Amino acid sequence: MAVFNLTPADNIQDVIDNVNPGDTINLGEGTYNQSIIISMGKDCIRIVGAGIGKTILDGTELGIMNGIEIDSFMVTIEKLTVQNFGDPGIFIQKSENIINQVKSQSNQNNGMVIASDAERNLIIESEANFNANPEVDVDGIQVNGDHNYIVKCKFNGNSGDGLDLNSSNNFVFLNCAKENGVSGFNAVDGNVVNCNLFICNQAIKNGTDGFIINNTSLLLWNKTLCNSDDGIEAVLDNNLLWGNEVKENNEDGIDVNSTNSRIIRNKVVKNGIKQNDRGIEINGNANIVDNNCVENNEQAGIIADLFFDGNVIRSNRLRRNNPDIVNEGINTLFDDNKCITSDPAGLCQINNEVIVNEGESIQAAINAVTTTEGFTIRVGAGTFPEIINIGLGKDRIRIIGAGQGKTTIDGVGLGGIGINIDGSSFVTIENLTVQKCDSFGIRINTSDNILHCVKTLNNKDDGIRIEEMKERNIVMYCESSGNVGELSDGIEVNGNHNYVVCSQFNSNKCNGLLLFSGEFNLVLNSIFHENEGDGLLSFGNNNYFICNIARKNIGDGFDFESNELDDDNHIVLFNKACENADDGLCVCNNTLVWGNTCITSGEDGIQINNDNNRVIRNTIKNSVESGLRNSLLFNIIDNNIIVNNNGGILLQTGSDDNKVRSNCLTGNSLDIIDQGINNIIDENKCQTSIPDGLCEDC
Repeated sequence: MAVFNLTPADNIQDVIDNVNPGDTINLGEGTYNQSIIISMGKDCIRIVGAGIGKTILDGTELGIMNGIEIDSFMVTIEKLTVQNFGDPGIFIQKSENIINQVKSQSNQNNGMVIASDAERNLIIESEANFNANPEVDVDGIQVNGDHNYIVKCKFNGNSGDGLDLNSSNNFVFLNCAKENGVSGFNAVDGNVVNCNLFICNQAIKNGTDGFIINNTSLLLWNKTLCNSDDGIEAVLDNNLLWGNEVKENNEDGIDVNSTNSRIIRNKVVKNGIKQNDRGIEINGNANIVDNNCVENNEQAGIIADLFFDGNVIRSNRLRRNNPDIVNEGINTLFDDNKCITSDPAGLCQINNEVIVNEGESIQAAINAVTTTEGFTIRVGAGTFPEIINIGLGKDRIRIIGAGQGKTTIDGVGLGGIGINIDGSSFVTIENLTVQKCDSFGIRINTSDNILHCVKTLNNKDDGIRIEEMKERNIVMYCESSGNVGELSDGIEVNGNHNYVVCSQFNSNKCNGLLLFSGEFNLVLNSIFHENEGDGLLSFGNNNYFICNIARKNIGDGFDFESNELDDDNHIVLFNKACENADDGLCVCNNTLVWGNTCITSGEDGIQINNDNNRVIRNTIKNSVESGLRNSLLFNIIDNNIIVNNNGGILLQTGSDDNKVRSNCLTGNSLDIIDQGINNIIDENKCQTSIPDGLCEDC
């Protein structure tokens, strides 16, 4: 183990060539007129500067070369600036690397590049600005590999795109792309299916579109403002745009050049200012446009363009557009749009709805819908003692209740599933309660459905179940609680690319959420409280767990178990686990655990049960046993805060070849215990250890 402290007079490359895996190179303040290559065999090293703008790698006089090239795995680059290189500022060739608090600016090629076979790299709290070349467009960050994470970054003033994704299943969260020469966020590549997640980003004053996406992407709660072309352009199929703010873009607010996309609950205001364009333009077939606020756009608020077939436009609020709605398409279904003007006239007055009141049958109303996809069934207040099956031929229907606890589907004694979506897709269920069923509360056995503001209570199997191979379902603002069968979970997910967002799973007999199988699912901003198993239990692979809370569960807060057939490969980011009876968080293989908080766990705060994990910048307090317990190999444990636990960091027997660096430990009975072999333990701020000498002064 070794730590090297360098100044600008030192040759960084000479030191890199002689370090061992896991060593740290600290770069002091100043300008280093050097380019560096981290070659194969230097896995897990760290290069840490004194801060952005303090430690600078400058390539002004070095010609055409990369600033930093990473050809090893699990490398960390932190707290420095890379500038004025002829090739990319940072070029990442391998997987599982971290770029944290780094600025790459004024390079003649892309600010940062992730290569095509590089996965699970994290770029966080970093910037890629003013990278430009008069001969070619230069991007802030270009991502060519799958399943990478871009979080809390800025891409400003680049001559090309702010962020260019030529790959799939990437996670793009809390970034800002401003005043780039082409798009803010570009995820269009004709050679791949770009199933990417864009959540809470901003695209402002870019030279073309704010966002341009290919297919099977989720755009959730983004802002796209004052861009020179469209706010959002959705190309190809099966995209979901939910809750985005699209304002003052020069061309269309949202341009839907796709089939089977869902445009839901967006705010689309004052678009088409310079190009005299529309709020939402539909240039594809079988799309759903529901519950959007569309105001003050230069031309039509919503237009279904010429010859396109089978689009559904429902419950939008439109005013002061020119006109509010235009229909040039074929078989467009309209329902319940709040507007004044349309072409042809009368579209604002159309209601394709059936009303079901207490004492009438919801199933009979569903069965009666035989000719038109997209029909709405509005269910009044009251209790409906029936079980419901949505079979073939009911695509795009909506069932909307009067509210949770007001409209109740009660399955007691009826021997079946409360609502069974089995045969039709693009179904929406909203504003109702399903309770006391002898099987599942709601079963989803198709793709592209929506559960919104739905409560499932006291069922004898899972409250909600998404079956295997079913994709792109979203469960939003729902609650599934008090389900009473011995194996009843709040929700069980088995398919791929499903989204559980802002929902609650409380007091279930088994787990709050069971992700039994499936890949690339998202669990975001959800709460798991007082379940008799784990708050969240996952056996899947390549999933995203972001900003959730697990509290007072009888098992673990978050339990990521390894499936022997999978590589696991999750990202666990900014979650909180509080007062759980067992561990706060259990980690499997190849998982990135960053920025989580684990407080008052009945056993360990974080337990690492498998290999090749990165457990970084978490806060762990008041655990009854260890703050962080590691039992296996090749894990990185960096920059965690571990306070007032019975033990701090415990590396058990068999816990070998791990890297434990720059953690801050106080108030633990013993801060670090190392029972393993070949562990690197560097720069930890603590007071007590076994063996002695593992700590530096706090």
